[in-house]
Amino acid sequence: MARVSIYGTGQLGNAVARLLQEVPKHEVLGPFHRSQRREALTSGAEVVIIATTTRFKDVAEDIELAINSGSNVLVSAEECAYPWAVDVVLSEKLDALARSKGVSIAGAGVNPGLIFDSLVLTLLGAAPRGCTVAVRRTVSIAGFGATVLRRIGLGKNPKDFADAVVREEILGHAGFPQSMQVVASAMGLKIESIKKELLPLITDKEIDLPNRFIVAAGESAGVNQTYTAYVEGKPWFTSHFYGHVDLPGIGKSAMDEIELSLNGGVFQTIQLKPGINSQIGSQNMVANSIQRIINARSGWITVADMEPAYPESTSR
Repeated sequence: MARVSIYGTGQLGNAVARLLQEVPKHEVLGPFHRSQRREALTSGAEVVIIATTTRFKDVAEDIELAINSGSNVLVSAEECAYPWAVDVVLSEKLDALARSKGVSIAGAGVNPGLIFDSLVLTLLGAAPRGCTVAVRRTVSIAGFGATVLRRIGLGKNPKDFADAVVREEILGHAGFPQSMQVVASAMGLKIESIKKELLPLITDKEIDLPNRFIVAAGESAGVNQTYTAYVEGKPWFTSHFYGHVDLPGIGKSAMDEIELSLNGGVFQTIQLKPGINSQIGSQNMVANSIQRIINARSGWITVADMEPAYPESTSR
């Protein structure tokens, strides 16, 4: 039996708790509110799940506290899928600490964690060397809470949206540089630069998001973002995310697509229709990562270092 402590009482933390409580071999502690931080992180549980926020810097001290208490750590923060992309010194510090304690740290989720990294690496395993990669994700973001939607960029006119992007108050969907770095690192490639474009999707009609807020006509109801990673001076990996709160209303459907190209032509295209649901996918990826973080080598690892995630039996 694994004791699992869950820090974070938002949508993700509560859902993961419910999923893990269905597995008899796990003992679930929490989910714990931020006011119960120390109780959540110093329980000595075999695995601590931190499901609170997006940025690495905002969860680094939480991770350190859990490691010092002897726990493996799964983090939902998108930047933690490959923290070296934002802070090499702090990443190396926590990696060394985890190694010294014989525990592991990893980011877990769907994006990053599966679509833009694990699935890409799996498909590249059956492709010729030298392929370039394009991943396109069209997703409904209607299921997210108000805090996440505002961070993504909802409810802004074009000027306010652009200004908030400059101030890094709007991130769109985070984690694309991390996914690209996971793939590049696994393949022994060096990314020289990553170009980013983050644009608002302006609605021409009012959209009511019950119990959250109303998006007025002329404001952003979603984001259209593209990241392009360059290797040896050429585009190597393009990540495209199109997220909207009312896909049917604008004539679009959820879809995930991975395209591999070789010598200027398309080698292979894989599509998932409908695309993987953001909430359901993330909840299950975290819940199904307990055993693989326990089995992983010590230190800070990425999904490229871990066995695949899969559901555990709920039979007694």
